[in-house]
Amino acid sequence: MPYVTATQVDEILGSDWAEEAAKPLAVQMSNDWLTAKGILTDVDDERITRAGAYLSKMAAAGTLYADSDGDVKSERVKADTVEVETSFQDGSRAVAGDMLYIRDLLRPWLNPFGSSVRILSRL
Repeated sequence: MPYVTATQVDEILGSDWAEEAAKPLAVQMSNDWLTAKGILTDVDDERITRAGAYLSKMAAAGTLYADSDGDVKSERVKADTVEVETSFQDGSRAVAGDMLYIRDLLRPWLNPFGSSVRILSRL
């Protein structure tokens, strides 16, 4: 059961929140994002539907899963002779928005500790 449908998004935001052709994918991405965050599907709360509507709007605009340059540690801008300097957190790296979406889709099957760590238990 989806959290939100295109019809519900149209009712909440009006029908001009996205091009008609983009609506199905945007709503699907919104529902996938909510699933990846662990929101229960059996909860009937209009706040979840409203959140799904705004997530759909973000997905249609390309900002729900936007590319990331990494975590910025500091940024310096000099106005005269235009100079910009950006430092990133150690270990931070650029991530494509599509990869963020893929991670959310595969979250139930991904090992949170990385592929080389195994949890052992004593029988």
